[in-house]
Amino acid sequence: MSAATSVRYALTRDVKAQRIHFTAEFPAREGAWTLQLPTWRPGRYELGNFAQYVLWVKGIRDGGEVVRLAKTGLHSWSVPAGVTKVEWLFHADILNAGSTCIEDDLYYVNPVNCFMYDLERQDLPADLVLTDLELRPEEADGWALAVALPWELLDGVPVMHARDVQHLMDSPWMASPKLWHDHYREQGLDVHIWVHDTLPEDPARFVADHVAFTRAQLSYFGTFPTDEYHFLYLFPDRDVRHGVEHEDSTVIALGPAERVRSEEGYMEILGIASHELYHAWNVKRIRPAEWMPYDFTGPCPSALGYVAEGVTTYMGDLFLFEAGIVDLKGWCALMTKLLERHLNNPGRHNMSVAESSYDTWLDGYRMGVPGRKGSIYVEGAVLAFLCDTRIMERTQGASSLSTAMRLLWERHGQPREGLTADMYWDALAEVAGERLDDLRRDHAEGTKDTWEPLVHAMATQGLVLTQHVDDKGLTRVTLTPQA
Repeated sequence: MSAATSVRYALTRDVKAQRIHFTAEFPAREGAWTLQLPTWRPGRYELGNFAQYVLWVKGIRDGGEVVRLAKTGLHSWSVPAGVTKVEWLFHADILNAGSTCIEDDLYYVNPVNCFMYDLERQDLPADLVLTDLELRPEEADGWALAVALPWELLDGVPVMHARDVQHLMDSPWMASPKLWHDHYREQGLDVHIWVHDTLPEDPARFVADHVAFTRAQLSYFGTFPTDEYHFLYLFPDRDVRHGVEHEDSTVIALGPAERVRSEEGYMEILGIASHELYHAWNVKRIRPAEWMPYDFTGPCPSALGYVAEGVTTYMGDLFLFEAGIVDLKGWCALMTKLLERHLNNPGRHNMSVAESSYDTWLDGYRMGVPGRKGSIYVEGAVLAFLCDTRIMERTQGASSLSTAMRLLWERHGQPREGLTADMYWDALAEVAGERLDDLRRDHAEGTKDTWEPLVHAMATQGLVLTQHVDDKGLTRVTLTPQA
């Protein structure tokens, strides 16, 4: 790409201080312009306030003169006319699936945390130059790069290419001398698995299970949004549990090492991975209209978290069953855990899951005031289950929620048309052959108790759902096949 028509970002690490020095050269333009740092990141619908990690920002004139940049907002700066080169220093010491972290053996960057852009020219392509990274993947102790962005080596330096700001901000990478890599191809899709640090006990099983849930999900949607997909795993020897979806990849963090190597931890990883792959369709493409495209300048509340995260949570676990990774007993165990979280959250009676989705931008993903709100993951997944079983019951198993999601993918996801609540519920009605307005009214936009609908829904699947209260006052459920 020519420097005259694209943004050139050059990154240099200070490993000891855990900081990244950015130099960005923008195409010339007339007048002053706004330099913007994102305020939040896709996959976590709350403010991230990333500017708190920026130590300084400055503009550089052609002659080398340093220009002070005045802030126009908490995450924006005014760049004077004639200044096209900007530098800043970012502190990078947080290791989770949505962060940026520099360590001796890890170069992990989520661009939405730390890359600034020209607010008025978000269509500009970008070149990302990793100035001090020497790749030697063919050597036993050599560094390798894991990223979904197209990249090349120019004079021995890795240079990645993003087509615009949306692409850039949704394309994390990690580089390390401790990267394990494997690859498989399923129904025309090239899938790469990258693991940093700890490797699960049985790598062959790990890959085979990825193939299984990938195949199952592809069989329902019919097509995949891209030709290539990357699983980026961070398995450090420290406590962490986190997964974040991206357009062509996902980052999943789990630790410590003994957790990764345990059977329980292994199944936890697969559950997150299945969830995140489903996001490639649902939320990265079948996306609420409020997030199409992403506006990184401030809050973007949407009431459709029950579709974005609730449907994905339910489907992620369901596809472990569809793929044969868990049997019916295993699926019942996953559902039992979900239902107990649901039934023991009094907030579901106070605020609907749609309202709770909107309010993640107020108090984040914390439950906040006790009994105030529900979870878009948990309550959303319960609602998805009720919708799925209703559709199957009405169609004698000929259709399901997966049928509706494929319809939404083909009509709204592929053409990148923002989703509304009416679009979602109309699609469900179409495949069910009748309206599901009671589920929308009572359990998406209302707070009606779900117990009796859940008992009935389980019965339609040949399962008996019962509950009791333990000695700590918590509701416990039992899910068993009908006699």
